[in-house]
Amino acid sequence: MRRAGFILALGLVMPLFAAAQVLKVELEVPLETTLGDPIPVILEVTTDASGDAAVPDQPFAPFEVLAKKVAVEPSEDGSTKTFTFEMTLQCFEVGAHQIGPIRVRLSNAEGELQYVDSDARTVEVRSVLANEPNAELKPATKPVVVEQDDYTPLVILGALFAVVLGALFAWLFMRWWQKRDRPEPEPPPPPPPWELALAELRSLDANRAAEIEDGRTEQWVDAVSDSIRNYLGRRFGFHGLESTTDEIAAALGQARALTIEPNEAIAFLGQCDLVKFAKASLAGEASRDLIAEAFALVDRTRPSNLVDAGGQP
Repeated sequence: MRRAGFILALGLVMPLFAAAQVLKVELEVPLETTLGDPIPVILEVTTDASGDAAVPDQPFAPFEVLAKKVAVEPSEDGSTKTFTFEMTLQCFEVGAHQIGPIRVRLSNAEGELQYVDSDARTVEVRSVLANEPNAELKPATKPVVVEQDDYTPLVILGALFAVVLGALFAWLFMRWWQKRDRPEPEPPPPPPPWELALAELRSLDANRAAEIEDGRTEQWVDAVSDSIRNYLGRRFGFHGLESTTDEIAAALGQARALTIEPNEAIAFLGQCDLVKFAKASLAGEASRDLIAEAFALVDRTRPSNLVDAGGQP
């Protein structure tokens, strides 16, 4: 196919125009093409550095648009930039047809619009039979005997064999599956430490009055202290029941997920030790405050996105 290019250069310099300055518009199309062949169309638009160019949707009949793409290349000094629009068209009508004018939409940094039209060019679309003045169909040829092997019976037998073999394997697999050694199901995961601690504290709170009335105040306070120690150890990764108060303070000081000051937990454990070892009195109201403080300590140190369904007394 013989191809040449039409180039239209528009030196449009508009320094006082509010939209982007259009410096150059170049349109390149082939002179002729063959029916149904892709037709490359190249449109180059050069604007100032603040401008932006686009080719909006528009009719190209009798041409069909097969593909479109655009590339932007700034100049070396950064004062201008060139938009190269590459379009591939196709035509199925013989004759001379016009491409264009192609409308280009321009805008500047402020969003102001300007439209520029390229020149129109004519493309000669030729038929593949254009060089044959009296084109005729070729004469009919004699029939040719073609022999072809028929493998249909073999295909049917192979398919039946595959079905039988698959059924046999499936039956053997089912027998093995039913007789295989099945592992014992894994035990459910243990409840989180704050749920265990809250359950222990609810039980201690329910027996609080009876324990104090029977003179078992020290044993009751010791159970509350052990519940909090055990909870802190499981929650922050140390042996709470086997650690001293100083060791617990050191472990809490290194805990990243701790949402309270370590001294708050140590003060609570010290209050419990005062009742256990110093034989400090613990009246009914004081015991109620102690168990309430234990509940609050667990609630403030468990994950913030969890809510206790049972509630706190």
